[in-house]
Amino acid sequence: MKSGSIIMQAAIIKIDNNTHLVAYNDAAKALFSSNLLSLDQPFDYRNAFSLDATFDLSDHDDTIIVLNSQYFLLQKINESSFITFVLQPVEYLKKRLSKINVVGRHAFDIFAVKSQSMQKLIAQAKAFSMQREPLLITGETGTGKDLLASACHQYSPRGDQTFLGLNCAAMPDDVVESELYGHAAGAYPGALESKKGFFEQANGGSVLLDGIDEMSFQMQTKLLRFINDGFFRRVGDDNEVYVDVRIICATKVDLAELVEQGKFRKDLYYRLNVLSLNLPSLQERKEDIAPLTQIFIDEFANKQGITPPTVNQDVIPYLAQYSWPGNVRQLKNVLYSALAQLTSSQLTVKDIVLPAITSTQISLIRDIDNKTLDEMTKNYEKEVLKSLYVKYPSSRKLAKRLGVSHTAIANKLRDYGVGKAN
Repeated sequence: MKSGSIIMQAAIIKIDNNTHLVAYNDAAKALFSSNLLSLDQPFDYRNAFSLDATFDLSDHDDTIIVLNSQYFLLQKINESSFITFVLQPVEYLKKRLSKINVVGRHAFDIFAVKSQSMQKLIAQAKAFSMQREPLLITGETGTGKDLLASACHQYSPRGDQTFLGLNCAAMPDDVVESELYGHAAGAYPGALESKKGFFEQANGGSVLLDGIDEMSFQMQTKLLRFINDGFFRRVGDDNEVYVDVRIICATKVDLAELVEQGKFRKDLYYRLNVLSLNLPSLQERKEDIAPLTQIFIDEFANKQGITPPTVNQDVIPYLAQYSWPGNVRQLKNVLYSALAQLTSSQLTVKDIVLPAITSTQISLIRDIDNKTLDEMTKNYEKEVLKSLYVKYPSSRKLAKRLGVSHTAIANKLRDYGVGKAN
């Protein structure tokens, strides 16, 4: 090993099952002498890391080691064909951890946590934020999955690093691949320069993959490989790149059900589902409507540079009796609409317009006793497509509006007989 300056970046060393050296990064090169780092040659990890004979490669526990009078956290990432050693300088970790109190201590203040379900969720989120494993966030549309992902990043030791998000829904594989992994010059027609993907841009930080359920099997396979060892190749490039990125995934569907249907990789699901957070619907946390209302009123007033209006005592009970199918996002939109048209200093029930139940919804409710769940679901889906097709009269436009793939919408339009021939 070398002696010299203090190392403040993670050193990465990758070996195969025969302990032959496969790859290493610049931090490893700065830490170890060249005679230890010979590609395709056996890597004497016990000597390099000053380990005794009891050290077991199959053991997943992290280990503190000392190299050049500097403490490192030695982490092992085991996969079928390779083992990756990650040496995190303890001093660097301590500095990053110390920033939590300064940068991220207010990260979750944007959430209303009067209800027990949200109190429990935020406590879990704070604990999970401190981990390195992928994080899976589930919840209905409008519950705030992206906000929770951002808060988890800010609260984590990575909070001072980059946070990027990509919506995977309705995106072709080549676009997803280029956005996440980047590409080399000449990889595509017109790609005159190389491009860093989200994972490289967010090195040291976190990346949110929203709509992970829409990712193709091919992209799921590549993502699983990246999660396991942190290495990837840009599109059109043979060189491997290593980055330290925490993956946060979000979905509004039940991934376990997709696994059973053969629509989502089982191994990826189990890799993602180690740490999971489920955001409750607004219907399940109505105690939070009052604090949420005040949050949105204050937020609106701050943006407009005005004094927040008072709230009449009848407003909260009025809002609480509504079902809120669009969850927190719908509540915010309803309040913003009311506040934008408010002419007095007090918000009253008369200022608030709640979306009415349509005749289609009424007919669906009245027919509920005569149909199975599958029939009711399909019936409702058909009515939604018929209603939206008037405004979005093509499968591509409708797919974009609903945030699903063009193929899925085209198939449903055909199955339900919705379209130009209708």
